[in-house]
Amino acid sequence: MKINQLFLIYMLLFANSAIAQDVNKDLHTSSISIFKNGTAFFIKSGKVPTEDKVYRMTEHIPSALFGTFWLSSPSNELNNVSSYIDTLESSEKMLANSIAEMLSANLGQRVKLHIGESEVVEGVVEELGKMEDVRLISPRQSIINLRMDGKWLTLTVQEIRRIEFTEPPNRYYELTKKEIKPVLQVDFNSVRKEQYLDMMYLSSGLSWTPIYLIELIEEQKARLSLRAEVVNNVEDINNTDVNFVVGVPNFNDAKKLSALVDFSASGFHDYPTAADVNRFANSVQVLNSNTYEIEEFAPVSPSGTMDGIDGSAEEDLFFYTLKNMNLKKGGRGHYPVFTANIDIAHIYECNLPGNTESKNYYKDDFLFSPDPTVVYHSIKLINDTKYPFTTGPAMVVKQQGDTKPISQDRLNYTSIKGHSFMKLTEAPDVRINQAEKTIAVKEKAKTVVRGNYTDYYDLFTVEGKIKVKNFKNKKIDLNIKRTIMGELGQSSIKWLTANRINTTGRNSSGYQNNTTDVCWETSIGAGEEMTITYSYKIWVRAF
Repeated sequence: MKINQLFLIYMLLFANSAIAQDVNKDLHTSSISIFKNGTAFFIKSGKVPTEDKVYRMTEHIPSALFGTFWLSSPSNELNNVSSYIDTLESSEKMLANSIAEMLSANLGQRVKLHIGESEVVEGVVEELGKMEDVRLISPRQSIINLRMDGKWLTLTVQEIRRIEFTEPPNRYYELTKKEIKPVLQVDFNSVRKEQYLDMMYLSSGLSWTPIYLIELIEEQKARLSLRAEVVNNVEDINNTDVNFVVGVPNFNDAKKLSALVDFSASGFHDYPTAADVNRFANSVQVLNSNTYEIEEFAPVSPSGTMDGIDGSAEEDLFFYTLKNMNLKKGGRGHYPVFTANIDIAHIYECNLPGNTESKNYYKDDFLFSPDPTVVYHSIKLINDTKYPFTTGPAMVVKQQGDTKPISQDRLNYTSIKGHSFMKLTEAPDVRINQAEKTIAVKEKAKTVVRGNYTDYYDLFTVEGKIKVKNFKNKKIDLNIKRTIMGELGQSSIKWLTANRINTTGRNSSGYQNNTTDVCWETSIGAGEEMTITYSYKIWVRAF
């Protein structure tokens, strides 16, 4: 027999029939901080009823994640916290839907029982077997003991055809149940009928997603509105202050339930592994970080005023605070966060394909592709609000009399006083082509010895051209981006550069070339053409 089965039998034999207590009724949720990764941090407090210095939680025990569950007493009365499986007795009112249930609901009432074809028995129903025992047997075979006017009468339910009441009957009866349930027990130091208790924990099942609407109202102006889309699969939220958190949380070990609240067969016997012991040893200097998508950075302190809910920066996180929020368990909702007028700029941008370390790529002539690179009409959003823009989907519409849909794309994280770009549409009226050719080669200019092998590298000097044609009837701003492997040379138009860590793996070049992201920021007049020239050097393995 499995160990969890033996444990269950033991608990059944020595059960104490604990009194059931509902956490959601005994403790008030004062605040919830919701993260975008599907977790939320709850803070609850209240006065809890105690018996013999003990408070037992049996209903709505929180699904607290490991390392985040904390209970305390503001008066330092808390002694310890434990959990176990117990047999609990509870009762509830049930709607009577059978003869036996109607009799149970009307103890003390005078009735007439029609038995068989013609027999009638009249009296007061003074005693009846427990309904939980009656319900375990087939209603057609169950035995009912009645004491009517001092006489005992034993019947089966099947014999009773009809009941006549002299007064309006009660339709509800009380059913007592025994259930095997988990118990979270809090022991206090002193004997009091009530004790103050504080609780905080991180739990899964409650998340928020930012939903943006961008209304283009002028050439250089837009109205940005943010709503929080909330998915609640945890508990009823009633008049609670809720924080929508922006930032990258670090809950390193909150990947499973706390041992105190994990009552599953595997969880109850999930002893610490050697890996767990080693990971928490004092000698461990570096812990693995949790796998959160890094998309946001620390906001600066907010300033200014605008139309929206309160917000505050705490360390490297930002909190949008909504007061008195309500949402039922299983519910979904949209909640306004802020609306602000912002400055925008229209930009036409494209990403040119990068170069390679293949020798076949480098030719002796310019070979322009017959298909131009796709150019996007984007907008630059400038954040002069007191809130950071967290990453989320954004719908763009244009307001000119009526509302016209323009696009839907992702708005990336934008810090206060920062800016970001968002694509609107493709721009077929702006054409961009590129081509490269080799203008010089130094063969076997580098020798690299790897054990018994020797690699030789040629040094190619490459010249590139970017041709731009603006078919629009207005001047436009351009951002042309490209990733280049090799050492950058000259450019006819100044380029912005950002070095990148080499992530090409163990390629044939053995990390001989650096990788740089470049961007040409320029403008071109209506109907004009332009050519951008540039150069770079790259090490290519000789064959």
